[in-house]
Amino acid sequence: MLQISFYVLPLITVPYLVRVLGAEKFGLVSFGQSLINFFVFFINYGFDLTATREISIKRDDNRAVSRLSSSVWLAKFLLSLAGFLVLLAMIAAVRKMNQIAPLLLILYGLVVGNMLFPSWLFLGLERMKAISAINLIMRSVATAGVFIFVRNPDDYLVYAGLLSFQWVFAGLAGVLFAVRRLRIRIRMPGAGEVLSVLSGGLTLFVSNIAQSLYIGGNSFILGLLTNYSAVGYYSAAEKITLSLMGMFRPLAQAVYPRFSQLASSSRETVLLWGKRLVYAVGGLGIITSFALFFGAPLIVKIVLGKGFDPSIAVLQIMAVLPILMALSDVLGIQIMLPFGKDRLYAVIRILTASIHLLLAILIVPRFKEAGMAFVFVMSQVFILALTFSCLRHWGLTPFHHKVSGSAPQSTVKSG
Repeated sequence: MLQISFYVLPLITVPYLVRVLGAEKFGLVSFGQSLINFFVFFINYGFDLTATREISIKRDDNRAVSRLSSSVWLAKFLLSLAGFLVLLAMIAAVRKMNQIAPLLLILYGLVVGNMLFPSWLFLGLERMKAISAINLIMRSVATAGVFIFVRNPDDYLVYAGLLSFQWVFAGLAGVLFAVRRLRIRIRMPGAGEVLSVLSGGLTLFVSNIAQSLYIGGNSFILGLLTNYSAVGYYSAAEKITLSLMGMFRPLAQAVYPRFSQLASSSRETVLLWGKRLVYAVGGLGIITSFALFFGAPLIVKIVLGKGFDPSIAVLQIMAVLPILMALSDVLGIQIMLPFGKDRLYAVIRILTASIHLLLAILIVPRFKEAGMAFVFVMSQVFILALTFSCLRHWGLTPFHHKVSGSAPQSTVKSG
């Protein structure tokens, strides 16, 4: 529910926003949001994977979970503070950033909200129901606010404020729920504890920074190389694609803690359920990809309206992303990481980011929004091919295991 609200609720507002703000202002906010996404990736550091995995193992020890949670929160606070100083320096040094300084400062609320919201804690403890409801409420309020307060192109800062509002208040609610309901005792951790969680997540932090280039930063790269109208055409189509993917990608993300637990006791069980997950999300991905490709003209006409014809080609190019990213998620997050291949996971993403940036510089200035979509797809093809090849080398592909009627039981020693 949490991930679906993250992807689907924005899709409800897109038809309204593109008509009210227009391609240029909508593209401007998307450009700013894409830049802020770099800072979100920066402060998340990799904790959504490393801290989630650690908490899933220590879930029965409240004291250990509280210590780890306090250390992660403090580490994310220090990272968000460093990120804010970097943003101020960028605003002072780069003219294009200086011109949109109010927008960027307002959107930094996304970073503050992500710093507060303990998704890693709730995922690790598999306690997502209540906090998902809170997030759904906050995002529903923000969605309603868009229709009430955003009336013309000059209201783009109001829209940015609503985006930040939903994250900050969801983050505060998440902290309150953790303290009140989960009995997490927040304490001041020592420097050694903070350094420990930072060093434990360093490999995936590098991976996150690389990943921000080819997932969260496309609108920013496009804005630097072209103009805000091109960003508007691209980001509108990207939001539609990611929104549809949000209806099945949560399946893969939600089972990560359980896969992390199983990997320590039964390799066969992980690979068996990995195969079932591949079939499930792969099938949904294929259906979504076909629907996007053949329905692109109608989708753009209904959702985006007149003036967004360039988004049709972008949507058709990106139609293959649901199947590519669904398979990458399962093979990378559900299989590679639970078996401790963090460094390999990071290397693949660093290589992908390098190729993504190079292709963008070569292709985007000439082909603009369509070129950016093509570069995004090529990056996902590369990451899926490399992930599968590496897992095959390590004998960890799930396709060599027959799916039986029930999962094999792992052997657990008692006493």
